[in-house]
Amino acid sequence: MSGTQYIPHILYSTALTSISMHLLWQRKTAEEDRARFKAQTSILQDLVERLRSGKSISDEEIMKLRNLARIHGEGRESQDKATTNVGWMDVAWGRKSPADLGVSDEWERRDLEQIRKAIETEQ
Repeated sequence: MSGTQYIPHILYSTALTSISMHLLWQRKTAEEDRARFKAQTSILQDLVERLRSGKSISDEEIMKLRNLARIHGEGRESQDKATTNVGWMDVAWGRKSPADLGVSDEWERRDLEQIRKAIETEQ
Protein backbone atom coordinates (compact mmCIF):
# COMPACT_ATOMS: atom_id res chain seq x y z
CA MET A 1 0.00 0.00 0.00
CA SER A 2 2.62 2.48 -1.07
CA GLY A 3 0.04 4.82 -2.63
CA THR A 4 -1.98 5.41 0.52
CA GLN A 5 0.78 7.35 2.23
CA TYR A 6 0.44 10.09 -0.39
CA ILE A 7 -3.31 10.59 -0.01
CA PRO A 8 -3.08 13.33 2.66
CA HIS A 9 -0.54 15.24 0.54
CA ILE A 10 -2.77 14.97 -2.51
CA LEU A 11 -5.76 16.23 -0.51
CA TYR A 12 -3.77 19.10 0.99
CA SER A 13 -2.38 20.19 -2.37
CA THR A 14 -5.83 19.98 -3.97
CA ALA A 15 -7.34 22.07 -1.18
CA LEU A 16 -4.54 24.61 -1.35
CA THR A 17 -4.86 24.92 -5.12
CA SER A 18 -8.64 25.26 -4.87
CA ILE A 19 -8.40 27.97 -2.22
CA SER A 20 -5.77 29.91 -4.15
CA MET A 21 -7.82 29.78 -7.36
CA HIS A 22 -10.91 30.94 -5.46
CA LEU A 23 -9.00 33.85 -3.90
CA LEU A 24 -7.60 34.84 -7.28
CA TRP A 25 -11.09 34.81 -8.77
CA GLN A 26 -12.38 36.91 -5.85
CA ARG A 27 -9.54 39.42 -6.31
CA LYS A 28 -10.23 39.78 -10.05
CA THR A 29 -13.95 40.22 -9.41
CA ALA A 30 -13.28 42.90 -6.79
CA GLU A 31 -10.95 44.75 -9.19
CA GLU A 32 -13.58 44.67 -11.93
CA ASP A 33 -16.25 45.92 -9.53
CA ARG A 34 -14.02 48.74 -8.30
CA ALA A 35 -13.25 49.83 -11.86
CA ARG A 36 -16.93 49.74 -12.84
CA PHE A 37 -18.01 51.74 -9.77
CA LYS A 38 -15.23 54.26 -10.35
CA ALA A 39 -16.39 54.74 -13.95
CA GLN A 40 -20.01 55.12 -12.86
CA THR A 41 -19.03 57.63 -10.20
CA SER A 42 -16.99 59.73 -12.64
CA ILE A 43 -19.84 59.75 -15.17
CA LEU A 44 -22.35 60.86 -12.57
CA GLN A 45 -19.99 63.45 -11.04
CA ASP A 46 -19.41 64.94 -14.47
CA LEU A 47 -23.15 65.12 -15.02
CA VAL A 48 -23.66 66.80 -11.64
CA GLU A 49 -20.95 69.38 -12.35
CA ARG A 50 -22.44 70.17 -15.74
CA LEU A 51 -25.91 70.58 -14.24
CA ARG A 52 -24.64 72.77 -11.38
CA SER A 53 -22.67 75.01 -13.75
CA GLY A 54 -25.88 75.82 -15.61
CA LYS A 55 -24.84 74.46 -18.98
CA SER A 56 -27.74 73.43 -21.14
CA ILE A 57 -27.94 69.66 -21.41
CA SER A 58 -30.61 67.93 -23.42
CA ASP A 59 -32.81 65.30 -21.81
CA GLU A 60 -31.49 62.77 -24.32
CA GLU A 61 -27.93 63.35 -23.17
CA ILE A 62 -28.95 63.05 -19.51
CA MET A 63 -30.70 59.76 -20.22
CA LYS A 64 -27.70 58.47 -22.17
CA LEU A 65 -25.35 59.29 -19.30
CA ARG A 66 -27.71 57.75 -16.73
CA ASN A 67 -28.01 54.59 -18.81
CA LEU A 68 -24.24 54.48 -19.22
CA ALA A 69 -23.81 54.73 -15.45
CA ARG A 70 -26.52 52.20 -14.68
CA ILE A 71 -25.42 48.82 -13.39
CA HIS A 72 -25.87 46.15 -16.04
CA GLY A 73 -28.71 43.78 -15.19
CA GLU A 74 -30.16 46.16 -12.60
CA GLY A 75 -33.64 45.08 -11.61
CA ARG A 76 -33.23 41.59 -12.98
CA GLU A 77 -32.01 38.51 -11.21
CA SER A 78 -28.99 37.09 -12.95
CA GLN A 79 -28.71 33.44 -13.91
CA ASP A 80 -25.85 32.71 -11.53
CA LYS A 81 -27.80 34.14 -8.59
CA ALA A 82 -30.88 32.09 -9.33
CA THR A 83 -31.35 29.56 -6.59
CA THR A 84 -31.37 25.99 -7.72
CA ASN A 85 -31.53 22.89 -5.62
CA VAL A 86 -28.38 20.85 -6.24
CA GLY A 87 -27.99 17.67 -4.26
CA TRP A 88 -24.84 15.72 -3.48
CA MET A 89 -25.81 13.01 -5.94
CA ASP A 90 -25.92 15.64 -8.70
CA VAL A 91 -22.50 16.87 -7.61
CA ALA A 92 -20.97 13.41 -7.59
CA TRP A 93 -22.66 11.85 -10.61
CA GLY A 94 -23.69 14.90 -12.65
CA ARG A 95 -27.09 16.30 -13.48
CA LYS A 96 -29.54 14.14 -15.30
CA SER A 97 -30.59 15.21 -18.73
CA PRO A 98 -34.28 15.63 -19.52
CA ALA A 99 -34.18 12.33 -21.42
CA ASP A 100 -32.93 10.57 -18.29
CA LEU A 101 -35.78 12.04 -16.29
CA GLY A 102 -38.36 10.65 -18.71
CA VAL A 103 -39.07 13.91 -20.47
CA SER A 104 -38.69 13.44 -24.20
CA ASP A 105 -38.70 16.14 -26.77
CA GLU A 106 -41.34 16.62 -29.44
CA TRP A 107 -39.48 14.78 -32.20
CA GLU A 108 -39.01 11.65 -30.12
CA ARG A 109 -42.68 11.68 -29.22
CA ARG A 110 -43.66 11.95 -32.88
CA ASP A 111 -41.30 9.12 -33.86
CA LEU A 112 -42.73 6.87 -31.17
CA GLU A 113 -46.24 7.73 -32.30
CA GLN A 114 -45.38 6.81 -35.91
CA ILE A 115 -43.80 3.52 -34.81
CA ARG A 116 -46.82 2.69 -32.66
CA LYS A 117 -49.18 3.38 -35.59
CA ALA A 118 -47.06 1.25 -37.92
CA ILE A 119 -47.14 -1.65 -35.46
CA GLU A 120 -50.90 -1.34 -35.00
CA THR A 121 -51.54 -1.40 -38.75
CA GLU A 122 -49.40 -4.56 -39.15
CA GLN A 123 -51.41 -6.43 -36.57
